[in-house]
Amino acid sequence: MTRTLIVQSYRDHDIPPWIARCLASVRSWALQHGHDYRLVGDEAFALCGPDYLASVGADLRAITNLARLELVKAAHGEGYDLAVWVDADVLVFAPGAWSIDTVERYAFARETWIELDTSGRGRVFSAVNNSVFVCRHGEPDLDFLIAATRHVALHRQLADNYQVGGDLIKGLRSSLAFETLPTVGMFSNFTVLALARGADELVALQARRHGGPVYAANLCASGNYAPPVSEAEAAAAIEALLSTGGQAVNRWLDGSPGLAIGQEIHFDASTPAARAIAGADESPPSPPPPSPPAASLRQRIAGLVSGMFHTLRGGGDTR
Repeated sequence: MTRTLIVQSYRDHDIPPWIARCLASVRSWALQHGHDYRLVGDEAFALCGPDYLASVGADLRAITNLARLELVKAAHGEGYDLAVWVDADVLVFAPGAWSIDTVERYAFARETWIELDTSGRGRVFSAVNNSVFVCRHGEPDLDFLIAATRHVALHRQLADNYQVGGDLIKGLRSSLAFETLPTVGMFSNFTVLALARGADELVALQARRHGGPVYAANLCASGNYAPPVSEAEAAAAIEALLSTGGQAVNRWLDGSPGLAIGQEIHFDASTPAARAIAGADESPPSPPPPSPPAASLRQRIAGLVSGMFHTLRGGGDTR
C-alpha cells in the first residue's frame, strides 16, 4: 500500500477565515482518501538554512518556495512513498473526484490565469505553478530542483520570489518534461471576484480556456492583489464552489481543448461586469427605481430624473 503524506504550512495565529476554510478542505480530502496529513508552522523555514534565508531576506514566498521542496524530501526520508505539498490557499471543492495517485514521477499544478485591465482588455494564458507539488520517493530531479533553487538565490540578485519559484519551474519544464496536474485550477483575483459576483462570462472563460474539469483550485483571494479581494468576496466565491461541488465553474465546459501550456490570448473585456471587476468603476451603477404602473406623467418624469442622478453618483467616479 502506498504511504502518502499531504503537507501544508501556515502560521498558527491570525489565520484569515477564508484560509482556514481552505486548510480544512485539504485536510478533509486527505483523510477521506486515506492519506496522512500534516500542517506545519514557520518552523519549516529552518529547513532552508541560514545562507538561503540571508539571501532572500524577509520574502516569505521565496522562503516557502524552497521549504516546500525540503518538506517533500523530508517526508521521503520518513518513509513516505508519495509526498504532496499543497499551498494554504488551495480549496478542494470536489474531494471525491480529486486524486493524485496517477502521478508516475512528479507533477506541478497547471494554471489558466485570467487578468483584466481598466481599459477593457483581457488576457488569459496557460502555464505551470508550484501551488501543488506531487513527488514520488526516489525522484532524482527533486535534489536538482532544490539545488537549482538554492543556486539562484545565492548567486543572483532576486527581483521577486518567482525567480526561485514559478518562473524557475516554468523555465525548466521544457527540459525536464515533468507531469502536470490538470484537475487543479489557478483562479486569479479576477476569477475569484467573478465567482463571488456571479459574473458568468468570466467564469465560463476560465473553464473553457482551461479545457477540463477542476476539483481543487488555488484561490488568489487576499488583499495583496489589485484589485483586492475582500474577506466577504472570498467567502462568497468559496461558497459558490463548495455548494456546487465545483459545478459553478465546470458546468461551463463545452468540449473545447483549452489553451496549451505557454499559449496566451487576448480578449475583449469591455462588458460592464468585466470592467467593474477590473476596477474601471469604483462602484457599479445601480438601476433607477421603477415608477409605479399608474403614475402620472409628472411622477414618471420625476422618477427618471431621480434615477439619472442616482446612476451618476453610483458610477461616475472612475480611475
